[in-house]
Amino acid sequence: MLSPVLRGHRGRGLGAALMIGMAALMASLTVSVEGGTAAAAEPTKRPAAAAKPALTFTGQVAPILSHHCGGCHIAGRKGGFQMVSYAGLMKSGVVRPGEGQSSRLVEVILSGDMPRGGGKVSPSDLGLLMKWIDAGAPFDGPDPAAPIDAMARKATAGPPAAAPTKPVVAVKLKPGEVSFAAAVAPVLLEHCAGCHDADQPEANLSMVSLDRLIRGGRGGPPIVSGKGADSLLIKKLKGTGIDGQRMPLGKPPLAESVIATIEKWIDQGLKLDQLTPQAELDAVVAAGRSRQLSHGELMKVRSEAGANLWSRAIPDETPVVLERGDVLVIGNLSASRLDELAAAAEAVDRRLREQISGDDAPLIKGGIVVYGFAKAYDLSEFWQLVFSDERPKGLTAAAGVSGDVVYAAVVPPSENKIAGKKNSEDKNDDAADTRAILTEQMTTAALLGRGVPAWFARGAGRAMAMKAEPKADLVKAWRRELPAALKQSGSPADFFAGHGDPLAAVVVSGGFVDAIMPTASRLESLVRQLDADKPFDQAFGSVFRGTPQTVFESWVVRASRVRR
Repeated sequence: MLSPVLRGHRGRGLGAALMIGMAALMASLTVSVEGGTAAAAEPTKRPAAAAKPALTFTGQVAPILSHHCGGCHIAGRKGGFQMVSYAGLMKSGVVRPGEGQSSRLVEVILSGDMPRGGGKVSPSDLGLLMKWIDAGAPFDGPDPAAPIDAMARKATAGPPAAAPTKPVVAVKLKPGEVSFAAAVAPVLLEHCAGCHDADQPEANLSMVSLDRLIRGGRGGPPIVSGKGADSLLIKKLKGTGIDGQRMPLGKPPLAESVIATIEKWIDQGLKLDQLTPQAELDAVVAAGRSRQLSHGELMKVRSEAGANLWSRAIPDETPVVLERGDVLVIGNLSASRLDELAAAAEAVDRRLREQISGDDAPLIKGGIVVYGFAKAYDLSEFWQLVFSDERPKGLTAAAGVSGDVVYAAVVPPSENKIAGKKNSEDKNDDAADTRAILTEQMTTAALLGRGVPAWFARGAGRAMAMKAEPKADLVKAWRRELPAALKQSGSPADFFAGHGDPLAAVVVSGGFVDAIMPTASRLESLVRQLDADKPFDQAFGSVFRGTPQTVFESWVVRASRVRR
């Protein structure tokens, strides 16, 4: 009668089964224990109680699982099975504590079904897994929900790499230095980001932004600042000194000159020259492209990209497109209403140019795309595409950057509402609200296109709108909402982290920037410094005499006293 170890090998030949079973058995008797070797015969004397369990999940089992199973069942969910953590592994039922030979995890290894892709579990590793399960599959770590990959890296890591002494921020490059935006990010976006995306990245390594790339995945950080040749990313691209396959997977290898450029960028210290580490690669690439193109050239690129973005968000409706100066208006409003919106947007652009960037300079290089939606539902579809989220209830306008498109999206007063007005004064009220919305969103877009933090861009946009249209019904409502919004916005830390109610956050940021920016000249000074490549925090400190956090905290105290 066959033993349980061998029963799974019918059909493979008794000789082969005996060899595998004996190898596993011998390995289980000679497995390394706490750095030494345990003999088959038990020693005459042994301690009454060990300081640590003989087999550790975190130090011995996790590295085996991560190495042999991680690509398919830790980073992924192949076959519908995933074991990200010890808790997940035990919940899956593939391990039966105390029954190593009959556990499914061991059975699929003994049968040769796993791991797939050419790698094999050595007899010693298999014996260790069996012995650990026979011992009850104990866990020795502090958190059963902790990632198995993280445990494996800690168990097998050498001396830790020196952490960066400074956070990565955008800097002005010296002559001869590699531009991340122009030379590195486009390569990563084209050849890597498809597999290493945000939702289910291969090997838990996302490359959608520089921040995510530096953070690394299940193999640890793929780049070591200042050490290109030692970085896993370069080794993978070259196909040398690695486990697994050369990257990019399923594509021709990158040209040696391209790899050398990426390696040089790593050697020079991971310098970022556009936007922020958290900015998505398509935005960084677009920012790099905008620096290389003229204003007119970029307008053509932005016009085409703006039309494509509409077709992706609302594919079943062909929009009307109007070009007015530096503003491209795209929408599904009636022809007359869209013409009114375009005229208002052109006027707002002209005024903002005078106030922020000067008469001869555009509000932002390449202009702004203004989307005009007939219904809030259309804005929701657009919002879902660009933000991958539901539109917050109550928000009827937005601004942002999506690849090459710097946009303001609005739902102006409807045609029916305007047609139903009883007199021209009421219609003028709606026109003032429309100008306020356009001023808010176009200012916000121009600042976001310069890489300004969202809280300030939205606050400055609303502040400029309140100064431009102080009698608009919409502006009066914004001012009335500030006391309640302050109570809802939480702590200053919550505010800067983007937590809390999004509507309240916009109201608070608008009230804050309006208070510290009595005239548009301060925003003009800030924009001038940003266009000269000064980081936002430095430019903010120069204009407002403090850090954003300290200035905000002082304003909250003053605003709370006034409203008591």
